[in-house]
Amino acid sequence: MEFLKKSKIFAGLVIVCLLGIAVWIYSNILFVFRPLEAIFSSVFLPVLISIFIFYIFLPFFNWVKRRTKKKSIALYATLLLIVFAAYLIIQVIGPALAYEMGRFINQIPVIINLVIDNIDHSYLEELFGPFIDSIDISQASNFALQFITGATNSLTSLISIVSHSAIVLFTIPLLLVYMFKDGEKVPDFLANKTPKKYQGLMRQLCSDFHQAASAYIGGKLLVCSYVAVSSYLIFSLLGLQNALLLGLICGVLDIIPYFGPFIGAAPAFLFALSLDIRTAILLVVGITIIQLGESYLVSPLVMNKVLHIHPIIAVFLLLIAGNLLGFVGMIVALPVYSIIMAMSGTLLRFFQERKLERSVIDKESL
Repeated sequence: MEFLKKSKIFAGLVIVCLLGIAVWIYSNILFVFRPLEAIFSSVFLPVLISIFIFYIFLPFFNWVKRRTKKKSIALYATLLLIVFAAYLIIQVIGPALAYEMGRFINQIPVIINLVIDNIDHSYLEELFGPFIDSIDISQASNFALQFITGATNSLTSLISIVSHSAIVLFTIPLLLVYMFKDGEKVPDFLANKTPKKYQGLMRQLCSDFHQAASAYIGGKLLVCSYVAVSSYLIFSLLGLQNALLLGLICGVLDIIPYFGPFIGAAPAFLFALSLDIRTAILLVVGITIIQLGESYLVSPLVMNKVLHIHPIIAVFLLLIAGNLLGFVGMIVALPVYSIIMAMSGTLLRFFQERKLERSVIDKESL
């Protein structure tokens, strides 16, 4: 042990060897962890969906509870609102979006041809002419169809898994009832299960999780709703078909920072460009105004408590999470990172304070 303390290089080599041995052992006993993996995969999806729904409707629950002074009334009102929202999504919004999605997919070849024709007869021909001449229109149409169809199938499969899983359908309402009913008791429950000297730390960690999750999920929902509604209004004013679908795409993809707004506006821009250049320019102006309003007005008001993440870190998080978990990973990457960083800060301050207390006690004892 003394030699390890004196030689940092040797200590580092020992740590690397131990990590390698641990990885080798783990890779050879994976069968031991399969039950845990099955439990995690079964619990992860309903818990994740329940947490998102809980924090989305938590402001309404707290508002009703403050007005009525009764938690039971707030609980019943919130559950009714959740059921009503689910009914609207499944019975009203879902079929309308499915119809618009089918119509939009059928229009893709026509849209691409109209875009190329409008560019050929405008001042953009000299700028984009050589690029367009090098494009195979049929391949471009097939690529667009495959991309949209693949995204639709992925979303449909996720919805199908959730809707056809009896365990998920029964687990989510049960989790939501207990979250709204006994959620405020969780910090005290966890604190009572920890040693006395760590009870304050446990309560603070629970507070960090709650504040970061509620601020990010609730704030991001408002921001995405603002983008979706504003985009829908602009698309409708410009006379674009499938305005509801295009607006929803902008709103949903806005949850992905930096990349989302550009990806979400791309289908609408192509649709506008297929009409005429003037409509495309007006759409760019409208989307720019929406993004400026989001950046300088809406986001600072509703997400001022969210941990600010450096753009480079956010980009790497989105790339890694998207590669590992797909679209769901890109949605949960930043809120999970915000929660982990908030809780890590609390842990670091706690151990620094304990270290300072020990040093003071040691000095006094001397």
